[in-house]
Amino acid sequence: MCRPARRGRLRPGVRGGARLRSAGAGVDLNVELCGLRLHTPLVPAAGTHGKEAVQASEGVYGAVLPKTVTPQPRTGNPPPRLAETPAGMINSIGLQNPGVERFMEELDAFDTGVPLFVSVAGETAGDYSLLCGRLAADDRVRAIELNLSCPNVERGGLYFCAVPASVEEVVAAAVEAAGGKPVLAKLASEGAVEGAQAAERAGAAAVTLINTLPALAVDARRREVRLRGGLSGPAIKPVALRAVYEAFRAVGIPILGCGGVATGTDVAEFMLAGATAVQIGSAGFVRDPREILREFSGYLRETGLDARDLIGAAH
Repeated sequence: MCRPARRGRLRPGVRGGARLRSAGAGVDLNVELCGLRLHTPLVPAAGTHGKEAVQASEGVYGAVLPKTVTPQPRTGNPPPRLAETPAGMINSIGLQNPGVERFMEELDAFDTGVPLFVSVAGETAGDYSLLCGRLAADDRVRAIELNLSCPNVERGGLYFCAVPASVEEVVAAAVEAAGGKPVLAKLASEGAVEGAQAAERAGAAAVTLINTLPALAVDARRREVRLRGGLSGPAIKPVALRAVYEAFRAVGIPILGCGGVATGTDVAEFMLAGATAVQIGSAGFVRDPREILREFSGYLRETGLDARDLIGAAH
């Protein structure tokens, strides 16, 4: 278990650690997450940044998180996979990935000099255990995030994150297989507090809140459903903020905020609500992440605060 180094206390004027010399020049952006130093609190959300995007954003992210990997290759869902909404987008990619063995062969492409986190998904607790054991054996992998918004085939297809007992079962198996490497549990908005508490009991090092929200797009002209999938983008930000805020009061492990982060102010708000680090997802398709970091750095410069000072300060 690891806890935020500083919680809910403003400390103007304190400086220390490395500073980013571009978008964040002149401010201290360092945070500590589960014993790992991140030179910025920004992390790409799983599945939103490929190898090229990660390399192009070098210096922006404090850790790298590629797309979710599964035990076997997945071709993903047939098109259409995306639908725009007034304040975000719906996606139904279907966890397309080459499988864990091929993924391991490509890991070097994600080496940008910052900690590498890997997101995993499975259909059973055994799948998560297998993946964590395989990844934990590789020194390049520093932490593992469990995507628990997946159907549990052993429990009638109910999502793992929907039942605290399932969260606890999967996390416990993953933690044991990970051999001491930090395991993060990514949860949905519904039951986020109970899920976070279950993850903490099972030994999770941190939780990520929240995953996409269930959503639907309809074609009025054709009078048919266009897409069922997960909603992301600014529309879900208030939901994600509340989940982070309430979970911060309920657990003692760090939180990674995720959902609707599109500006530097959004980053600050998530950290004030209780996040130690903040994931950038769909915003990366429409904005340069360096601009988000510049905006966040500007906020810190104006307030005279370090990034660490913000964690939970709204409580």
